[in-house]
Formats: sequence, structure tokens, C-alpha cells
Amino acid sequence: MRGHGSSTPATGSPSLDRNLCVPLLVSLLVCMCVSSVVGVPLAPSSCSSLKKSLKSARVLHWETGQLLETYKANQGEGVEFICQAQSEGVPEATVFGQDWTERLSGLHVRLHEFTPHLRHVAEQQADLQPPSSKLLRDLDQVQLRVPHLASNLHGLLQLLLPNSVLEPPGPTGQPPLPPLNSFQQKAYGCSVLTRFHTFLSNSQKELKALRGVACKRRMDPPSYTTGQHRH
Repeated sequence: MRGHGSSTPATGSPSLDRNLCVPLLVSLLVCMCVSSVVGVPLAPSSCSSLKKSLKSARVLHWETGQLLETYKANQGEGVEFICQAQSEGVPEATVFGQDWTERLSGLHVRLHEFTPHLRHVAEQQADLQPPSSKLLRDLDQVQLRVPHLASNLHGLLQLLLPNSVLEPPGPTGQPPLPPLNSFQQKAYGCSVLTRFHTFLSNSQKELKALRGVACKRRMDPPSYTTGQHRH
């Protein structure tokens, strides 16, 4: 008779208990992983490295925007139509990863994926532009900036994961073979620069979010302790 009493729901549904416990356990593990990076204020050295990475990403984003405008201006009529064409093999502009460490690693890997494509665009344009071309100078400048950002991200990851061995990403695929006609060359270059520009914008957002959560706490008191007595 006790099987129909009030005590039955507490002990008679092991599958329900498991269904509740598994998501809770997963959530707890995720929180532990995230808190290891953003749950506790970062050390001053880590915050300094994070700010350097953000500054590098901001400068490179601005310069890539200028480069994209110069590139379009050198492609002649119909450039907007040309830039709508899709080119295969160009890395995505998105940032992948579940927690902060994975997303920072994803930024580092994606940056290295774009590197050979930027070099390929520069080689194509070197065959089409005079040596004194502003486009070639801008392409060279952006390519020189990329290793600085990669180095800053690598240093930041070493500070956040001191017990891990972080190897620089190896080759992540080569650009496609040189296109057969000028239209494909123009479309490929525009696709590479547009996606790289968007990727750098996404990178800034990721780094700003991490800075706001993990660095600001060390310098500024929580809002609930500073706003209660001002009015």
C-alpha cells in the first residue's frame, strides 16, 4: 500500500532523477571550465597581454578596411558585382569554440588559416600592379601586422594555460590554384579581404568581452557597491 503513498514520487523514478542530474552535471563542468578563465580576475600580466592583443586586432582591422577599399578601387568597373561572387577554400570569418580558452585558441588558428590566402592575393596583385602601387604597399603592411597579432594571442594563451604546451598551428590548407581568368582573381581577392576584415571585427568582440569580464573586476568595484549611495 505504501507504493501508492506520498513517498512514491521521491524514490520511484530513477530515470527522471538521471535526466535531471546529467544536465546539471554538464552545466557544472562547463561553469568550472569557464570560471577558470573569466570567473576570477586575471593577473595583471594576463590583462596586459589581453589588451595588447585587442590593440593589435583593432589596428589590423582598421588597416584591412583601408586595404579593402584600395583593393576595390583598383579592380575597375563592376567591382561590387565581382565581390558578390563566392570563392571556394577561403576561411570562414566566424570564431569557433565553446569556452573562452577554446575561442581564443580558435582565433589563433583562424588567423593562421588566413595567412597563406593573404600571401596569395599579394602575389596575384604583384603581377597586375606596378611596384609603386599603394595596393601592394597596403597588402605588405597587413601581412606584416598579422604575425604581431598571432604572437600576442599565443602569449595570452600561454599565460591563461600555463600547464599546457601550445604549439603554433601548422599548415591548415593552401589556397586554391591561381584562377584562370581575371574575374576569378578579383573575386578571390575580394572574398579573402572581406572575410578577413569581418574575422578581425569578430576577434575584437571576443577580446573586448573577455576584457570586460576578466580584467575590469580587478580595477573597478562591483556596480552594486558603488551605485547605492550616490542618490
